[in-house]
Amino acid sequence: MAVKRQTLNIPEQALQVLKMLERAGNKAYFVGQCVAELLRGGSPMDYDIITTADFGEMLYVFRDMRIVSQNEDMSSVMVSSLGLVIQVSSYCGEIKDGKAVYTDNYIFDLVHRDFSAFAIAYHPRKGFRDPFDGMPCIKDGVITLKAIGEYPVVMWHENDLDENELTLKLEPKSSLVTNPFNMLTALELLGAENYEIDSVTADAIKADAPLLREADKHELSRRFTRILLTRNISGVMARFPEVFSAIEPELLKAQRYKERYYDSTLWEHISKSVEFAPPQADIRYAMLFHNVGIPDCRCRDSHGNTFFYGHGEYGRITAANFFEKYRAELKLRSDTDMLIESHDISITEDRTAVKRLLCEYSHEELKKLIKLRIADDTAKPTVHEGVIAMYRRTLTMLDDIIASGECYSISQLAIKENDLITHRLVANKAQARAVIESLYEAVLAEPSLNVAPILLDMVRKSVRR
Repeated sequence: MAVKRQTLNIPEQALQVLKMLERAGNKAYFVGQCVAELLRGGSPMDYDIITTADFGEMLYVFRDMRIVSQNEDMSSVMVSSLGLVIQVSSYCGEIKDGKAVYTDNYIFDLVHRDFSAFAIAYHPRKGFRDPFDGMPCIKDGVITLKAIGEYPVVMWHENDLDENELTLKLEPKSSLVTNPFNMLTALELLGAENYEIDSVTADAIKADAPLLREADKHELSRRFTRILLTRNISGVMARFPEVFSAIEPELLKAQRYKERYYDSTLWEHISKSVEFAPPQADIRYAMLFHNVGIPDCRCRDSHGNTFFYGHGEYGRITAANFFEKYRAELKLRSDTDMLIESHDISITEDRTAVKRLLCEYSHEELKKLIKLRIADDTAKPTVHEGVIAMYRRTLTMLDDIIASGECYSISQLAIKENDLITHRLVANKAQARAVIESLYEAVLAEPSLNVAPILLDMVRKSVRR
């Protein structure tokens, strides 16, 4: 189906790449998310072109351009022109054994894409080709994701202007079943802005979520992390809990927990706390897992008070098992484990107390713990705004302590045990250790004392007394 009522404002660098392919005797179209974004009124960061050229031809056509990357198995190259990145790929009918299978008709390439809005082909002269009615999915600046195959669109016509009309008939098959990772693509886009998911496709995602259990673990972990870092993650978690529990079954308990948790459901609280956390993988994973043990750790005392003893340890174990199953990086594992283990440490606006915490945690670790506390408390409707403000002031105080070079550990004292022995102010190492600890307490309370002559003079005066 050709639609000529609208033209797209393609950057000249991208148009030049398409013209180079055509001058070499090839056909080419702009396709994918860049077309949908332009139709929406957005500004794509990169552009995708499909072409009849094979891998060798593309390398020859672009021999004088900067080729950023190339993949012979997928018959694609990525070129850069004046800061704009253009991905060029041969028409692909299917992926078989990790390799793209060439097709001589772009329509077969479109049928193997994920969503109707991304299966629109555009040529500056020929106009649009929209076999899956993707253009109606783009309205009022919002792109609605409709999985190819979820609707009974099985016939379409192609008229390439310089070719005879071709009629194709294919059996409908959902792109979500063909490639379960398309479900994660939908959720990642939903978590961003300006995307919605069609109701039929949304129902299919919920029903097909168990297919993710058989997906490649490393790729699934990578894609799941990207979803977790999206801006509107709480909405994604609320709408598609089935996907999250398919990826980690332990989350199902939190989703089914019926008791109210801070005037909301437990899953709602977890979802909100994840979104309120800064988009850092370790913090968001800590927010996802640190409360999952509440259903199994719930208990009441003789007065009817509810407690969740051990839920943090339960969360640590759940996170550790998750990361092991999905082969996550060791740093992400250890950082998340630390955050869950220490998520309930006492944090106050007392400068001395903050400096004591710096003896146990690094500057960055303590900042993350405070940010985690802010996210967790912000998700509680009963929390007082003054508490959140206190945490934010503590963050500023923490940075100030580091920037000013204040002493917060014994190792930063201006004098050492040997200095006391050398100046004959103590009789032995045991006394030296006791004096150093006393000086450390004094310096914590008054940082200006951490000067060697002042500290030595303090010890001399103490000895004279």
